[in-house]
Amino acid sequence: MRYVFILIMSMSFSAHAEWREFENFYMKDIEFTANQRVSVQVLVDADGFSFIWHMQYQCDNGVPTKERNFWHAYYEGRMGTGNVTYGSEGAPWVPFRDNRFTQLATQLCQVANTRFD
Repeated sequence: MRYVFILIMSMSFSAHAEWREFENFYMKDIEFTANQRVSVQVLVDADGFSFIWHMQYQCDNGVPTKERNFWHAYYEGRMGTGNVTYGSEGAPWVPFRDNRFTQLATQLCQVANTRFD
């Protein structure tokens, strides 16, 4: 757990935005706020195309309770390249649900909980 904390902390202070691999996807632009909110951009690379989501999680004692999607992008190329189509749901808060980013959201919320204790 300490290794994950150090890894995520080092990524949040990078001088330039760079994709960092986590499990089977990538992340960048991680921001923590004092009210236990975490913002992150997540990239999923597939065969010949990719998706990017700009997500925000509301945490409570190190656990994600709500989430919202500010915007998403579909790229015709790998790693966020090629023609792009953007979309947004208007960023409403919805209850957190298990999905492909559950482990990432949980670890980010745990870091947010320790940063502002």
